[in-house]
Amino acid sequence: MNYKISKFITNLIYKCTQQPINILIAELSTTGSLSRDQLWKYKTTKMYEQIRYLNRYNKVYKDIFTNLDIDLQKKNIDTEFYKLPITNKEYYHVNVHASYDDKTKTDMRSTSGTTGTPFVFPKDRVAACYMDAMMYNAYSWHGIGIGDKQARLWGRAINTKEKLIQSVKDLVLNRKRLSAFEMNENDCLKYYDKLMRFKPKYFYTYSNALYQFAVSLEKNNRDGKLLGVSIAICTGEVLFTHQREKIAEVFGCRVVNEYGSTENGIIAFECEHGKMHVMPTIHLEIENPDENGMGQIVVTELNSRMLPFMRYKNGDIGKLLIDKCACKRPFDIIEIHEGRIDDYIRCPDGRLVYDAILAYTLKGYAIQFKAYQESLTRLRIQLIPNEGYDKKAETRLKKTLARYLGDEMEIYLLQVKEIPHEKSGKFRYFVSNL
Repeated sequence: MNYKISKFITNLIYKCTQQPINILIAELSTTGSLSRDQLWKYKTTKMYEQIRYLNRYNKVYKDIFTNLDIDLQKKNIDTEFYKLPITNKEYYHVNVHASYDDKTKTDMRSTSGTTGTPFVFPKDRVAACYMDAMMYNAYSWHGIGIGDKQARLWGRAINTKEKLIQSVKDLVLNRKRLSAFEMNENDCLKYYDKLMRFKPKYFYTYSNALYQFAVSLEKNNRDGKLLGVSIAICTGEVLFTHQREKIAEVFGCRVVNEYGSTENGIIAFECEHGKMHVMPTIHLEIENPDENGMGQIVVTELNSRMLPFMRYKNGDIGKLLIDKCACKRPFDIIEIHEGRIDDYIRCPDGRLVYDAILAYTLKGYAIQFKAYQESLTRLRIQLIPNEGYDKKAETRLKKTLARYLGDEMEIYLLQVKEIPHEKSGKFRYFVSNL
């Protein structure tokens, strides 16, 4: 579909559903030129509006404000806000049906559940529209606009009805969806042929899926640069340096990182100068930081009403930096820790070793891998080996891993031809059965 037609239809849909997408894009675009003081005033105004709304319509939060004696005056909101309790997914599971204004238009959303039980929740359309507006605003930093052709390496619906809805959305939004469920070499070559006809402007993809695609094309002497992709937006998984380098090399494009969630949309996005900026739709805190400033990420989505996600601990860890960025935007800069706080290998001597050690150790030996901790003393690793992988390489690999995990950890390396993805299409490279 021509991008102008796609842009027209997309804007028409927003108009018919009474979502002021262009007004919100304009609002958010102005935040990039504010001073830091002006940005904080913008955010505290949003906090005030959100708290006033919840006090009127949300019984759970109204009781919280009363019990904590929260002063609802605008002039005090930036201090009163921090009296509110920190929440998590379990909290909203319990309170998802808290009383609210039943005239608010909502749509149901669901997390993928790759790290636990899927979370189904209502999203009011104003909040959803802000999420979309922020997405378009962030993408514009890299020259991507509404209606531009997107190649999406992502999950694919399974049942017929959902497939049909997904196909219509992809058509309207000018997307070519390539299933992250099937990423063997034959599938990747078929994807390449499809994209040569489609000529996408950018990728939107799980990090590992695009990396595997790049490796397959390189191995089969396909020129990824001929696709003409200008940028790859990687999200949903850790983007490792070796993956970023390979993707950039094979496709000849800029690779940028997106950090977000189904619940809150884009939380942080990489600018033209490689810094991860916290979006102006989000207020972000770091809880219990260590001596290096690294702690648990706490998110407040400033435009959500139906389910407010206020001071929401999402399970990730990171730290806020005091660096300035050459892009001159006033947004905070964040460093995201590579993974979730519960993604650790438990060693027999009681130590916890973050599972990223597997990626850094195995990248020189395997095209892809997946590790399972089956007990405190047993780690089983499936791997698709690189060329040249032999018994000597296996011995070196085991020695390196033993250096970090201890000699008591039994490490079993199993060569396989294919490693399946999760049902969502995402890829978890470490699974603990403890």
